[in-house]
Amino acid sequence: MRSLIPLLATLPLLLALPAKTAPDMPSHEPAVKTVVGRIDKSRLEAIVHGLAAFPTRHTLSGANGVDAAATWLEGEFDKIATESGGRLQIVKQTWTEPAGNRIPAPAELTNVLATLPGTASPERVIVISGHYDSRVTDVLDAKSVAPGANDDASGVAVVLEVARAMALSKVRFPATVIFAAVTGEEQGLYGSAYLAKSLKAQNKNVIAMFTNDIVGNSRGEDGKKDDRRVRVFSAGFDPGAEPASLARQRAAGTDADSPARTLARSVKITASRYVEGFGVELVYRNDRYGRGGDHTPFLQNGYPSAVRLTEPNEDWRHQHQDLRTENGVQYGDLPEFVDYAYLRRVAQVNAAIVAELATAPTAPVNVRLRGDLSAKTTLTWDAVTDPIAGYEVLTRRTTAPVWEKTVRLPATEARTVLPYSKDDYLFAVCAVGKTGARSLPTIPLAGPARP
Repeated sequence: MRSLIPLLATLPLLLALPAKTAPDMPSHEPAVKTVVGRIDKSRLEAIVHGLAAFPTRHTLSGANGVDAAATWLEGEFDKIATESGGRLQIVKQTWTEPAGNRIPAPAELTNVLATLPGTASPERVIVISGHYDSRVTDVLDAKSVAPGANDDASGVAVVLEVARAMALSKVRFPATVIFAAVTGEEQGLYGSAYLAKSLKAQNKNVIAMFTNDIVGNSRGEDGKKDDRRVRVFSAGFDPGAEPASLARQRAAGTDADSPARTLARSVKITASRYVEGFGVELVYRNDRYGRGGDHTPFLQNGYPSAVRLTEPNEDWRHQHQDLRTENGVQYGDLPEFVDYAYLRRVAQVNAAIVAELATAPTAPVNVRLRGDLSAKTTLTWDAVTDPIAGYEVLTRRTTAPVWEKTVRLPATEARTVLPYSKDDYLFAVCAVGKTGARSLPTIPLAGPARP
């Protein structure tokens, strides 16, 4: 019998509690449904095959390798920009990386970026990325054939397809989205680090960052197929948190509510609403054991809401391998080992969360939890100035990994008293747009609340 766990993971996560003033809020944002519905399997497959056709995309492979792939990606983004009437702004971000780890001599590297400018609040930025460089067994081998179909043409295909789905929709998204095909991941996350540093230098407000790396294979090395879920890795720390902030978190017991974990929970909730029959498995680690990904430089540069998406069962025979056949087994990261129907589902999860956050109102600020000894919990926050349908106050037990219940409040309310002990429960507040888009939840700080 098929396991019920993946099916249960897709059930709605938020159970509405009765409230006298609870407004009738839309459960789905039409713009998000439109974007999710536009994700196309055949286009994802074409992109993977297009990238895998380059003999190698090794970071140091030069004009006939990685540079040619960058030009090809620029052309693919340009096609979307043209078809969308110029909604996307395409740039090749090129710099000279000095000699360092896995780069024996200074090298010219290039990220390919496409930006969909926001309308109402363009200062809020969402980044979705995949890395287009590839490798074989020897990380310094820039000449051997390295198709890199799953690692990570699959992630880049997701980025391109979500860009297409959003740019070609008729929706004008309030927030800005940057679609990034970055390089140098296999050598040491160089492309992502350069992008994060450049955004920081421009004082960009990156509210969420998603990297897709190895997201196209549904079958593990043991032959078992798992095509109904994707893992989301999230750090339990904020490298940029000030000592005073860390002290408040410890005092309030919100150490399990780092910005990355809060974002990961939103991915899971959003996927349950828009991607039927497909689940998100939360992994409370920054990345796979002993390894790293392109979200980490964002954490290190003061953007704590950054997570990684990866397939549930990796097959090392098709990662970081020289192309060869041994004992009848084909090794190498070839396009035929990508499950394109599964990749489409992962792309839909990305489309759902990126479009949701790009459409949503700004998140509530100055959310406070009254630090009294009452068995009830009083929360207050500053009213959101964007047009909204209301607020959702999320609750869960301290031992629960995801939000369990919600209380809905009208837009005129910026305060609530809940019949839950602050000893036993954790809380957050999000804003709900007029047509149903949810903002990221804001975790309250312990302290005085308004009367």
